[in-house]
Amino acid sequence: MSCRMHSLATALAASLLLWPSVTAAAPHARQASNVGSSCKVIPGDTAWPGEQVWDRLNQTVGGRLIGTVPQAAVCHPGGYAGVKTNEAECAVLAKDWDMPKTFFLGKSTGKGGLSLWTYNLKPIDIISYTSTTYTGPAVRVGAGVTGAELLLRASEAGYSVVSGDCPTVGVAGGFSAGGGHGLLNGAYGMAADNVLEWEVVTADGRHLTASPSENADLYWALTGGGAGTYAVVLSMTARLHQDGPVGAATLSFNSTASPDNTSYVAAINAWWEFLPRLIDTGASPAFNFLAGSFLVYNTTAPGKTADEMATLFTPYLAQLDSLGVPYTFATYAAPSYIEHYNVTNGPLPYGPYQASELFNSRIIPRAITSDPEDLTAAMLKAMDLDPAADWQFGCMGLNVNATRIQHPDNAVVPYWRDAVAICLEFSLYDWTVPEATMLARRQDLAETIHPMIEAATPGSGAYLNEADPLVYPQGDAAKWQTAFYGTNYPRLREIKDSWDPEGIFYAFTAVGSEDWVEDAEGRLCKA
Repeated sequence: MSCRMHSLATALAASLLLWPSVTAAAPHARQASNVGSSCKVIPGDTAWPGEQVWDRLNQTVGGRLIGTVPQAAVCHPGGYAGVKTNEAECAVLAKDWDMPKTFFLGKSTGKGGLSLWTYNLKPIDIISYTSTTYTGPAVRVGAGVTGAELLLRASEAGYSVVSGDCPTVGVAGGFSAGGGHGLLNGAYGMAADNVLEWEVVTADGRHLTASPSENADLYWALTGGGAGTYAVVLSMTARLHQDGPVGAATLSFNSTASPDNTSYVAAINAWWEFLPRLIDTGASPAFNFLAGSFLVYNTTAPGKTADEMATLFTPYLAQLDSLGVPYTFATYAAPSYIEHYNVTNGPLPYGPYQASELFNSRIIPRAITSDPEDLTAAMLKAMDLDPAADWQFGCMGLNVNATRIQHPDNAVVPYWRDAVAICLEFSLYDWTVPEATMLARRQDLAETIHPMIEAATPGSGAYLNEADPLVYPQGDAAKWQTAFYGTNYPRLREIKDSWDPEGIFYAFTAVGSEDWVEDAEGRLCKA
């Protein structure tokens, strides 16, 4: 561990012990309040720490405390945290803010919360790792390392590594802790399946390692059971895989060129029926359903040649031929994984994905592939719901069954182990329409589209990192516990209570969050 990591661990130990009475990062003029002891304080409460308290905390973290100043500080009567009231600037701000708003799960935000910013923890160390469960090349990454940074460093050393579809996502945070799906899942398992150990600071200030042989319960929970609720992660160590050629394939067809709608629908059903055969080879196809068209825009298959990719798809192409559905099909092989990734998910470091979307996820169980008509019908109906919204389904096929990919026991929700795909129900955010229109579309997602997909995929759940809080509201604990954690939840809750008995760590829909509710002003209060 670097000296910087060690000093941060010491500082975190000090600051976390202050959490019960220190819950945000900027001084504020305190006002009288009747907040009871069952609530955490927010700026404006009489119990809110004064500047001297924040100064002392800042000393314990080596001067690294960042006092947050609201964007609307110029509008606060009497000023805020050293920012003077400015009516002219406030008027400009109010005008600028009369615009649509985006929606996200918000696990790393909260009014009055003390956030631990790990973005600058950037070490990436390639190491030889030996343990009872794995011996071979590995990489130790700081909590601030992004997927792009890790991919580039691993490639330089001759390796590939499981990271996310979006290269800007941090690999050692909610991505791996929540399971972690990406292009290499079919070949090497979920990102969590590749985690060898975690370096953490616990709620009581201890600096520990969590692995299958050391603090094994904490390792189990951190590895797939969600982030932000068991301990503070400083670094993660994960398996590396020898780099080499990667086979790829693309495919597309549409309803317009098909003989009739019946043939087009049959072609989609045939895809679901063919999917297990494809993913059982270790390939991971990325495919989209759009209004009137179907597209496999990327298939990732390490070690396969272009000819071998053509052979993999031959049975399905024969079905399209028999249905009379014209298609475009191509294969290629990239000389390395990083080159393949750049073609499909580049350019690095930012990638191609738009940040502003309405979306929600559903893990698609293997069982539906023997009778996919209901799922196909639900998707087609959803895409016809509102043509202006252009609802789509973006999916990644994968087989991460534990009998095929060996890994230490972890808390990845069991739905993944019996899945053929993860699908996002999504619509790009339209900044040109009224906010009310976007709110109505979000309601459509929560009240119409997702329930249809849910009904067509009984007994499954959702990916906790890709979920709309309107679909899974914090107040409906039974719903998000079942969808995000499944049968793992009781054990995860026991581990949460063991390592964080005072409830210091909190995140939206994280394990243990059902113990808290927000009051009208945004305070967290005991439920």
